[in-house]
Amino acid sequence: MENPALKFVFERRSIRRFKQKTVPRRLINRIVDAGQRAPTACGMQGYSLILVTDRKLREEVYKAIGKQKCMEEAPTWILVCADMARQLRLFETLGVKTKIEPLSKFIPAVVDAALVAENMVIAAEMFGLGSVFIGSVWAEMKRVADVFGLPKNVCPIVLVCIGYPDESPPTRPRWPREAVLHENKYKMPSKTLMKDYYEKANEQLVKMRYFPKSVHNWAEHWQRKFPPKEMKVWEAQLRKDLKALGFLP
Repeated sequence: MENPALKFVFERRSIRRFKQKTVPRRLINRIVDAGQRAPTACGMQGYSLILVTDRKLREEVYKAIGKQKCMEEAPTWILVCADMARQLRLFETLGVKTKIEPLSKFIPAVVDAALVAENMVIAAEMFGLGSVFIGSVWAEMKRVADVFGLPKNVCPIVLVCIGYPDESPPTRPRWPREAVLHENKYKMPSKTLMKDYYEKANEQLVKMRYFPKSVHNWAEHWQRKFPPKEMKVWEAQLRKDLKALGFLP
């Protein structure tokens, strides 16, 4: 018999419409507590969480990364940050002699932050709440960092919007297990498997009305999301921001 707790994992999906109902602080605190139980590199816990309760700060975020309806409706915002500043300060306080280079700071902190974020959204599901990740903070990391006064060696990773769901969308398609689970050595899925997956997934998404009216399929959706010229500009912006925040040399 399958463990009923898995229901919250398998049924979790992004919620983009929320009821105008405040999430009690005790639930927020427990969601954060759940996040902190995530695995962490060397016990360093390279993350920090910013609970955004100031509406003026929301407006500043909109100026930096744009405004989405789900962001406006969500009563709770938690900005998940990769944070090595705190650990470096602790090392200094304890007299730990080390020099952690930029990428050696960045990778474990990003992994830690991502694990915390996932724990939090699963915990939110268990409380009857919904959530959505806003990844566009990556587009303007330095501007978002400045809004929240993040010091060097701290950078925003994802904004988690949480609230009571006002919709019940279906779960989205996923690659078949054989495409992602490799035994002993990596094996690229066959073109036949990939094409079969794409066609079935695309058909499901069309039926769900996942795409805007001007988009007809998933390939077109991705093409619009990742145009070559814009991706080149974004890459340059990422490098500039990560360098300013202490995570690139």
